[in-house]
Amino acid sequence: MAKFRPGELDQRIEIIRQVRTDDGRGGHTRAEVVQYTLWAHVITKGGVEVFKYEKIDAVAVYTFVVRNSKSLVINVTDFIKWDGVQYNIRSPLKKSPRKMYLEIDAERGVAQ
Repeated sequence: MAKFRPGELDQRIEIIRQVRTDDGRGGHTRAEVVQYTLWAHVITKGGVEVFKYEKIDAVAVYTFVVRNSKSLVINVTDFIKWDGVQYNIRSPLKKSPRKMYLEIDAERGVAQ
């Protein structure tokens, strides 16, 4: 039994990976490459504000639910872009080929 219905995956997200590319002068530079553009269901898990190093850090945690597939390979070094905001993937993904959906925990951090 599926936990989510396909119609609930109504938000468009991008999975972005940083890759090393030649800069044309014998060196290297990093570029952001969109690996996947997926439909997702977004769940807000919560947030916290912490005062450290004389500034306030606010962190919000989200779960992005996407359709699972064999060709979907997401690394913890990748990040999610949703509605123009970057979300860092938090933990290693334990993907099961039998599950219909993949849940990705990610966080957005803001320094003030």
